[in-house]
Amino acid sequence: MRRIKNTRINRMKKRVLCLALAGLMAATLPACGGDTGDTAEPTTSRAPIDKRKTARNLVKQAEEGAVSDDGESAKLGDYTTDAAAPKEGQAADMKEIDHFQTKLSSKNELLKVEVDSPVRIPESNAYPILSVSRGSIDDTILKKTKEALLGDAQLYDGVRLYSTYVENTLAKGETPDPANDYSGQVPYAEITKYPVSTELFRVKDKEKDYADVGNYSDYYMSLMPDGELFYGVTDGKDGTFANLSVTGSKQYGSSLKFFRSKDYNVNNGLVLPGVNIYGWPVDQGLDYIYNEQKNPQPPVGTPMKMQQETMADGEVMWSGDGTVDPNFTGFSVKESTKETNHLTKEEALRQAEELLTKVGLTGEYAPALVQEEYFTDVEQLNDGKDAAGKYGYEFLAGKAWHIVFQRSVNGNMLEDYGEKYTYKGGKQVWFGEGIEVYVNDNGIVGFAVSDPLKVEETVVEDGKLLDLEEIKKIYEKSQLESLNNSTMFDSILNVTEEEAKVTEHPAYTIRIEDISLRYARVTEQSEFERGLLVPVWSFSGTCHDETGKLVTEGSFLQINAVDGSVYNAEIGN
Repeated sequence: MRRIKNTRINRMKKRVLCLALAGLMAATLPACGGDTGDTAEPTTSRAPIDKRKTARNLVKQAEEGAVSDDGESAKLGDYTTDAAAPKEGQAADMKEIDHFQTKLSSKNELLKVEVDSPVRIPESNAYPILSVSRGSIDDTILKKTKEALLGDAQLYDGVRLYSTYVENTLAKGETPDPANDYSGQVPYAEITKYPVSTELFRVKDKEKDYADVGNYSDYYMSLMPDGELFYGVTDGKDGTFANLSVTGSKQYGSSLKFFRSKDYNVNNGLVLPGVNIYGWPVDQGLDYIYNEQKNPQPPVGTPMKMQQETMADGEVMWSGDGTVDPNFTGFSVKESTKETNHLTKEEALRQAEELLTKVGLTGEYAPALVQEEYFTDVEQLNDGKDAAGKYGYEFLAGKAWHIVFQRSVNGNMLEDYGEKYTYKGGKQVWFGEGIEVYVNDNGIVGFAVSDPLKVEETVVEDGKLLDLEEIKKIYEKSQLESLNNSTMFDSILNVTEEEAKVTEHPAYTIRIEDISLRYARVTEQSEFERGLLVPVWSFSGTCHDETGKLVTEGSFLQINAVDGSVYNAEIGN
């Protein structure tokens, strides 16, 4: 019997950034080994160019060229073009230089890869290697953001505000999850009793001030006691709900979030990067959010048939057998009449770039995605229960332009392929850098800055990169093994043909449709918060099951363009 503590349905809390020129980054698959901890040697497969992976060796190879296992110099490629150096804050145009076709198949026939893709490089005159460290978001950025987006509006203490789920549950006359402590928190109507100044505070320093807030010690103090926090909300009296938060800690890095809506208040997810809403391209249709045939990863699952059970220690559990709740009638989506979008793409981009200028984030970032999207808060479901207990899930979706900015390294875009984890002295996560802006008829309605990097120096002015033919060979040797070691395709190559028949193991076909030269952050195994920005080859596309259904999409392999090693997205190396 399956048991779950929370009565709420399972929801995707982290929205993966849909990045990049081909629009293929909806779900990145790390080409990684099983252990994502900070080990002496990463567990990824390595190409036979140079298995040493310290920054010193990587910088040396970028300066002099890679060396193969037999000590001979590896063949280098020239990817520079006649284009002038791109201006700061601009991305270089992409140029097709080749077309790669190949087919790969596992022995058990469960995993096939079909490559039929142009090979593209940026119009760039050099590929520098930059030394970077983990930056932070301080009071200056916080105050500039508040002034730019909220002017002189008074903010109130979001730490004391009921979560959206609790507020909605109480409004319906229902009881929130009894396993959680909601003492010291108040509904939106009472938040004006708690004005706050716009500045970060150390979480540990406020423990006594929040002694009456039940979840402060359980959540904030346990999550990041030595970290910094700000969480402010508006009073909503003008019919608009807005919130602004910043977190900064050794464990989770820095994240700024802003959201404003005329429909509903959205509580900020603290340490996860990005605006805490769910969005998808308008051209995929309103029903994409729940249509499993269209959407390989719907944020909300069909509710199970549940029954309450009280354990011996008095804890309330909910159990179910996985069958669909017979009272559930289905999904629907309603388009907002308040969060509308009649702006042109150009006007939306102008407003987003103007915001970055006001906040002081200019010169280093270029727009990697400008896309019209629907957006919704998956906590704001209308379950529509009737007297007989029948109900369905209705989403309220607004419209906005979603603009993603990424760091430009001499016109080359830095991609967010994953984040580095370590468990030495406690869990730490280094999320990828990125900036998101949502713009519609109401102005800037969403803004997020995630883990900004601090550039220390340019360690190599123009890195020497491996010849494309070398990269192709490495790809053909590495793709299946890397997928075998990934989370989604865990040990798929080890399933025997007999086991596959008995268990009816699903088979997958991956189609690589975009091969591009990008940049990624490579970090030392022995040092967590420093790294290098280096060129990588990204192999992106879609994955389908045997019925042809889309299962996932994204970048299925990244190869370091300097030394030919397979990039490990989970440990940033």
